[in-house]
Amino acid sequence: MKKLLVVLLALLVVSIAFSDKVVLEFWHAMGGGLGETLETLVENFNKENPDIEIKPIYVGNYGALNQKLLSTITAYNQGSKDGLPVIAQSYSNWTAKFLFSKVIQDLNGYILDDPQMKKVWDTQVYDVFKDMTMWGDKIYAIPFNKSTYVYYYNTDLFDLYGIEPPKTYEDFMDTLNTLNEDIDGDGQIDQYGIGIRTTVDDFQTFLYGMNGKVLDYAGNGQYKIVLDKDLTIKTLEMLHNIKANDLAIMQGGYLNDPFGSGQIAAYMGTIAGKKYVDKSSRGKHGWNWAYLPSVDGKPHSPIAGTDLIMFNWGTKAQSDAAWRFMKYWLDPINQAYWAINSGYVPVRKDVVETEQWKKYVANDEKPVIALNTLKTAVADPKPAAWYDIRKEFGSIFTNYLNDQFGAEEAYNRMITSLKTMLDETNELAK
Repeated sequence: MKKLLVVLLALLVVSIAFSDKVVLEFWHAMGGGLGETLETLVENFNKENPDIEIKPIYVGNYGALNQKLLSTITAYNQGSKDGLPVIAQSYSNWTAKFLFSKVIQDLNGYILDDPQMKKVWDTQVYDVFKDMTMWGDKIYAIPFNKSTYVYYYNTDLFDLYGIEPPKTYEDFMDTLNTLNEDIDGDGQIDQYGIGIRTTVDDFQTFLYGMNGKVLDYAGNGQYKIVLDKDLTIKTLEMLHNIKANDLAIMQGGYLNDPFGSGQIAAYMGTIAGKKYVDKSSRGKHGWNWAYLPSVDGKPHSPIAGTDLIMFNWGTKAQSDAAWRFMKYWLDPINQAYWAINSGYVPVRKDVVETEQWKKYVANDEKPVIALNTLKTAVADPKPAAWYDIRKEFGSIFTNYLNDQFGAEEAYNRMITSLKTMLDETNELAK
């Protein structure tokens, strides 16, 4: 009888434990192998925390995720309490937009009131990532999937010509002139020194390389326009001259295929494109990446990727569980696993001290190069209007390259778009 009572009590404890399990949804846009890596980490978290169940929900691409989050927030504000995620991927400009609805949980209490986490945040998380998650003194996200821009180059061609990847823009122009070749002598260039996308991303990459900036945060959710006229015109004219002198392939699409075929010897892209470059180049030529060239010889890489946000509509238990997952995500061992299996950069500095990372980089310099760029990387502006601003900048840049107007007019149009769009969202510092 006594033995039966012990068994019944044990079953009761198990039953209570399972009934008290905290369940919450995590909406994301990580598909394919990235999604599998993410789900492995979530599964491990759930095993280590049997009182919590994180449910990763793949929503689709970033556009689909953004739309679903916006519609969910609208529904919540209209009284709906169904199907709410507690954690989600979010670009910083999405987060800025969500802040208008006051549905994002600030993480100051979880980070700054915990001495261990405060030390991690202050000393280990890269500053450029913190810049993208903070508005004033409030932390509204933790960095998630992050990549930097690098200079992809054809090692076979660079060895053949006896040249190194360029460090300065002067070197960069010399490299273009050296590598541009009419191989078959028909009067047409067959091998270009560089490929450039006619998109806002490549414009920003060159602008940042000129030590240019677009916006500075002025506090209270507002931004000061700091797009320098001389630097912007200098950047635009350099790119226009490259196009006018037929020194580059310029196109809107991705450049891994012309790179793989040998049509271009180099291009600037994010480290997230590594697998595509490897596939395009396999069996044709070797490749590597180097730091971005710039006016001062230091890489000034834009940062691509999203953060993790927590919505404040969950219960206290769900919020605490969500934070436990975020804390787990920032663990150096988990960061090493994510970086190694996804190709993204780890977001904290001491990952390099883990055995996993040391083994990973023992015979490959590329991850080290990518990490080193973070020391001088540039955080993208994060106003809610940034998505629309980027679209307008992309259109202006393309039209400028197609000789619709001059460099000064392009600059003036950029300034007008900044003022107009920031004013529409009440984010323009007056």
